[in-house]
Amino acid sequence: MSRLICFYERIFGARVTVDLEEEGLRHAFIEVGPHTVLHPFQVPGIEPPCHQPMFKRGRLDHFALNAASEEAFREVRRRLVAEGVSDGTVTDMGSLLLLSFTDPDGGGHEVVWVKPGVPVAQGLKRSEWTKVQLD
Repeated sequence: MSRLICFYERIFGARVTVDLEEEGLRHAFIEVGPHTVLHPFQVPGIEPPCHQPMFKRGRLDHFALNAASEEAFREVRRRLVAEGVSDGTVTDMGSLLLLSFTDPDGGGHEVVWVKPGVPVAQGLKRSEWTKVQLD
């Protein structure tokens, strides 16, 4: 839990609003931005599974965190690459940019930036996605 908390604090500027142990479990509220709270549990005797490919991860395959701006997306990308948890590849899906990362427990997740003024339905077909280079 401490490793996961430190990661989200370091990369996303998250803050912990609750961190407690009760009934043999530790759990925390990790606030990531103004509208998102991660609520992980640490269960004694259970280790996170090893890294699995997308759609083979079980009950929670992945989540995406929304960047507030293109600048915020670029900064988070820089931090994730520096941390060694993303190769920095950005996918342009038409209506948004997407970057994948792996958290300390092996969870594969994403950061997205929704382009202003572009309809969400634009670019949802995988065949239309492209890889883009960001400086």
